[in-house]
Amino acid sequence: MSIKEQVLLSNDTAIKLLDVKRGSMFSGNALPNYCLPANVLLFVSRGYGELSIDGTNYTISPFFVCHAGRSAAIDFVSVGQPLEYIAIYYRAELMPPDRGEAAQYFDGQNLLQVQFGVSLAERLSLYQIVEQIEQKWSMRQGLEGFHANALLQGLLYELLKQLQNDGYQHPSEAVSTVMKYIDAHYNQQLRLNQLAELVHSSSRQLQRWFKQQKQIGPMEYVIKIRMKHAAQLLQHTAATIHEIAESIGYRNAFYFSRAFKKYYGFSPLYYRQAVVDDKKHGLVIKHVKGELYLRQSPKRMVVLDVQYADQLITLNERPVGSVGIGGSVTCFPKYLQDKLGQTEVLGTYEQPNIEAISLLQPDLIVCTETHEQHYEQLSRLAPTVMFQRNENWRLILGIFGMLTDKTEEANQILLEYREKADRLSTELANTLRGQRVALIRPRDASIRVHTAAHRTGAVLYEDLGLPAPFFVTEASDTAYHISLDVLPEVHADHYFLLSNDMFRDWTNTVQDSTEWRSLSAVKQQCVYTVDSSVWIGSYGPTGINRILDEVAHYLLYS
Repeated sequence: MSIKEQVLLSNDTAIKLLDVKRGSMFSGNALPNYCLPANVLLFVSRGYGELSIDGTNYTISPFFVCHAGRSAAIDFVSVGQPLEYIAIYYRAELMPPDRGEAAQYFDGQNLLQVQFGVSLAERLSLYQIVEQIEQKWSMRQGLEGFHANALLQGLLYELLKQLQNDGYQHPSEAVSTVMKYIDAHYNQQLRLNQLAELVHSSSRQLQRWFKQQKQIGPMEYVIKIRMKHAAQLLQHTAATIHEIAESIGYRNAFYFSRAFKKYYGFSPLYYRQAVVDDKKHGLVIKHVKGELYLRQSPKRMVVLDVQYADQLITLNERPVGSVGIGGSVTCFPKYLQDKLGQTEVLGTYEQPNIEAISLLQPDLIVCTETHEQHYEQLSRLAPTVMFQRNENWRLILGIFGMLTDKTEEANQILLEYREKADRLSTELANTLRGQRVALIRPRDASIRVHTAAHRTGAVLYEDLGLPAPFFVTEASDTAYHISLDVLPEVHADHYFLLSNDMFRDWTNTVQDSTEWRSLSAVKQQCVYTVDSSVWIGSYGPTGINRILDEVAHYLLYS
């Protein structure tokens, strides 16, 4: 029952005090779980510990107060320092005969089922009332018992009033309570307003607290916990997708599958087949050319796109050989050079050195559709898988996690990236307030204006939620190729300019032009030159996280 519903009942509620007990509890002799015989108000004057009411945990500190309804399961989970407390047991009933509108909330003969555990404002004055109730109850002669009942009714009024007006005084307590509730009830149908009622706050207030404390919203946390349990069930059980969906709170397997793919980058069925079945039957990898079966994890991998070297480095693995950046550049990106250590450079992305690959005697070669002409030759050297170069990096990370027997590590990397992107997205939204951001790349005597369909554009416009220019918002292709004279029509407030040595002359020409100098973003110094080898060429978790860091640097801190 919510505070709002309880307030409706207040004028028709009769309070009867049943008992008042003072007690203490020491570490090691905490009471076992039991059901309350009546409503209870518990005031702790000193000590520390942890209390559970119907599976929801509360942290106990001096002047902690909690309330639970009759039949609630209560358990002192732990006692860190000796606790001293006063427990007030009472009954709340609707007064007959006119129950009116309040009757819809009537619960047998017992009301005030609202549950809370908080450190409230004015706690010292409230505790003095508690002590007065104890004193009057101990006398129980003449009007003293009546006075104790009247004091209890006034105390309940003060508590409900403070909860209604102020909610929790410490947001960290509220967030902790909601998180623990979600952890215990993630498989139920949870709503934001329901979670807010748990800590007697508004949905908006709880959302703000969560963002401040955990950098994600409460419902995002629900999804995080559900996806974690779904992955475990897919790995360790033979349950159907429908059964797993229901067990974690989804009524529809389709919506669960869609949520799972959005979160991890691949479907539950693929996750189970590619990540779980390999533990029993070897490794089965789906790729452009079909399926590849490996009896065991490869130890000597060669990768023909530096993004795959990035994937392995993120998992603390290293390929024996990798191509360089591309074009005429045969070295690794600067940010990967130290991490790749003794990895041999195998030419460039466009022109891999087949002879050097052969000498390495790899047990797996990973390439892209660009290497179609070399595929048969590569397959004769070692088992070879081919992926689309623009394949979702999350999916590829999952596959490399499977290949290296580091699926859990890959999942953790994905979770950390999602949380980081969500935090940054909130900060950017508050700072930019609708200002639009363009991603452009001068190349081949034209200018590419990248869209959300491009893999780096997806980081900006989908992961970070940056507003794209109207010029590209409905594009299905990865980029528009425009001439220099059309550039002013992009109308962005901020530009990320992708640059490298190969197209340095053309980039300089663009920046020296009248069209460029006419841009408002140029005049406002809102153009940020970034390395295309990171933003375009090295499409792996390390590179993607560097993009987030650079976006934060330029749009928030520069």
